[in-house]
Amino acid sequence: MSFFVILFPLFVSYLVVILSLLLLVAFLVLFERNILGLIQIRKGPNTTGIYGVVQTVMDGVKLLMKEMVYTSNMRLLFFFLSPVVAFAMSLVNWLFIFFPSGLFLSKYGVLITLGVSSLMVYTILWAGWGSNAVFSLVGGVRAVAQMISYEVCFGLLLLGLVLVVGSYSWESFFYYQVGGSFFWIFFSLLVLWGGSVLAELNRTPFDLVEGESELVGGFNVEYAGYGFVLLFLSEYVNIWFMGMLTSLVFFFPSMMIFFVVLSLYCRGALPRFKFTDLIMLTWKVYLPIVLGVFGFIVVFICS
Repeated sequence: MSFFVILFPLFVSYLVVILSLLLLVAFLVLFERNILGLIQIRKGPNTTGIYGVVQTVMDGVKLLMKEMVYTSNMRLLFFFLSPVVAFAMSLVNWLFIFFPSGLFLSKYGVLITLGVSSLMVYTILWAGWGSNAVFSLVGGVRAVAQMISYEVCFGLLLLGLVLVVGSYSWESFFYYQVGGSFFWIFFSLLVLWGGSVLAELNRTPFDLVEGESELVGGFNVEYAGYGFVLLFLSEYVNIWFMGMLTSLVFFFPSMMIFFVVLSLYCRGALPRFKFTDLIMLTWKVYLPIVLGVFGFIVVFICS
């Protein structure tokens, strides 16, 4: 009975968080469509209906009504499992941000976040490989190359800041960040962090995994109905999570909306990289700088 008394409030709290995230995703889709319509000066939800609200709602209904089509040559286990696991892992990340006490208190929240983010690449690879289509498979392979490359820089950046804070707990970052000290001390790292986050999220200009011009949608081209909806939701839930993470590490949690809006602006304003340029950017530019800063932090802390 006591175990139930402990678990039930946590379950209700997390359910509220999930419902809030779904509402935030719906708002983000609507806001993104309006932003892109304004940036590209084209007719869209910003000029159609009541600020595009009805169109966004009907698009969601249309997606849910579509049938999941599959063929006999698909690897069905991975094809159906990928969207479910992707959405589940996008929600798991929030456990260690929104629950600073109880069963979800962890002194190793940063490491868990890095682990979950690294595992997300498998869901994209499963989707591409399970679809058993050329474009999907190429999108999955690109995901492995891109996300692993930028995961190295992202991890080193985060571990360098962990050395400064002296803890793997996200709560320690919150209490350490009085006055946004990391922004003033590590402003150059914020630029590298922003590029790595966009690459982790597969957002423009790093959206080569879903390159429409050459991959017709990439790894999710064979998905419809609930499968596409879950992949879509996981991507936008991760956008909110990375916005929260960026504001928590460099500013305050209240800055989350600013970074989310900035990622939307990047999609409308920046061109897409070539895939070779994308990989060279991380290994020849990002990684040497990050290693240099990481080495400086290690020497400074040890001395």
